[in-house]
Amino acid sequence: MIEATRKEKHLKTLMIISAMTYFVVGFAFVIIPGGMLKAVNFFSRILTPSLEEIPLSVEKFWLSMTFSMMMTITALCYIAQHNIRKNKNYIIALLISKSASALSALCFFIFSARYFAYLVIFLVDGSIFWVTLFFYIRASKTFFKIQTAYLRKKPVIPKNTGPTTVVALKGDDKLKLLDAVLEKTGFFGILEKRFDKTGKSKADFSVVIKPNFMYMHSKKDISTYTDPELVEALVNKIAGRGFPNITLVEAQSTLGNYYKNREVVKVAEYIGYSTKKNYRIVDLTEEMVPYDYGGRLGKHFVGPTWRDADFRISFAKNKTHVFCHYTLTLKNIYGTLPMQNKLKEYHTKREYDWPTIETLKHFPVHFGLIDGIYSADGHFGVIVDAEPNHTKTMIGGENLIAVDWVGARKMGLNPDDPRVGRFLPLAVEAFGKPEINWVGDKSVYEPWKNVSEVFILSLDMIEEAYAFSDWWFSGLTAMDKYFAFKKKGWAILILRKIISPIKRIFFRYDYL
Repeated sequence: MIEATRKEKHLKTLMIISAMTYFVVGFAFVIIPGGMLKAVNFFSRILTPSLEEIPLSVEKFWLSMTFSMMMTITALCYIAQHNIRKNKNYIIALLISKSASALSALCFFIFSARYFAYLVIFLVDGSIFWVTLFFYIRASKTFFKIQTAYLRKKPVIPKNTGPTTVVALKGDDKLKLLDAVLEKTGFFGILEKRFDKTGKSKADFSVVIKPNFMYMHSKKDISTYTDPELVEALVNKIAGRGFPNITLVEAQSTLGNYYKNREVVKVAEYIGYSTKKNYRIVDLTEEMVPYDYGGRLGKHFVGPTWRDADFRISFAKNKTHVFCHYTLTLKNIYGTLPMQNKLKEYHTKREYDWPTIETLKHFPVHFGLIDGIYSADGHFGVIVDAEPNHTKTMIGGENLIAVDWVGARKMGLNPDDPRVGRFLPLAVEAFGKPEINWVGDKSVYEPWKNVSEVFILSLDMIEEAYAFSDWWFSGLTAMDKYFAFKKKGWAILILRKIISPIKRIFFRYDYL
């Protein structure tokens, strides 16, 4: 986890001071309420003699409510400072409290009675609001630059890494499209060249394919996972060249928090793969071992099958994504990060883009393919598409940066914009940008709907509050009956029941 920045440490200090102050003042309200009001009236006579003095109160009803509020915001400040990076959003509740008290006091002063005490509340709580907001925004800007795509500046582009070919073809026969893309990109020449460099026998030469299927929800929604027929066709072509050591890999996803049967082999078999064919299926989560990446990621984990592969292929699905505009061959490699609770480990603790780039530095991918026969667009394309687009497209190339660049262009996006894609800008910064020889179909998908920038930025911030986002995600998702929901208490079951009519609009194939 990244060490707190200097500005975040300043915010932490402010929260420590605030927690102590609210605690002391809260008890002062309870112990000497009359004395505090007398003190306010004393200063009123000196500073604003024309204003009325607030009457002393003997009842304790509102005092009890005030004490409760002071202890609550004390707790909020304490929780926030305990882990300022993780718990920063608790400060939002404090800001709401201070703005409410300041504005209500001003209204009471204007419309009820001209007490100096009301002005004191307005000035003190108003000042606390603005000071806290200043430090919160100041710390958050630094955080967002480091941990999210928000405010990311255009990277300094390294020198050109040379020419590379990307082939994008459109047609009605998906298997013929795959054959043509492999032929026009020189796939088997690339494979043989890599094989020659290893000095291994073909039996020992390990080919590992990373399809995309761990976020699928129903095998009827074919737009959310890489087509198994295409993957198996690729396997057969590689095996037909004398390379028998072929493995399909995935790692478990956050959906395992909420649903049963979300282990990789079970999901793979559900959508049509088999452990009895000419390939293995490996769950990178179940086999993960420690690995020192050095640098920013440091000591983490890796699946040995992915680590030890001689030739790696990213076979992505053509989808939009609510967090990063789109998910193609680079984002697909995020799925090799082995920890199961990805929302917690790679969205809250670390983020998911830069660890993916770090793992690519250690375990390079040698070829990328995009299954765009059926595509999922719109705000929820990564999860569900009730009306998938029959885009009839296959894209492939040796350089994942180039392949994703073409894929993004076909979605109508600007892949050179550092705010778009998250993975692509970081990959360009880390590896350089090639000269792209784009062969074949250059049309933009039509119809096609991308994710709005406001939606992406909003979710980018919300995901940092893990407890909230985990709870809501468990309520908003739906699965086929094969993936039974793990009951987690009456509150989430009620939420799922209430919103099930809305979910049926999107998850039309699923059991709700």
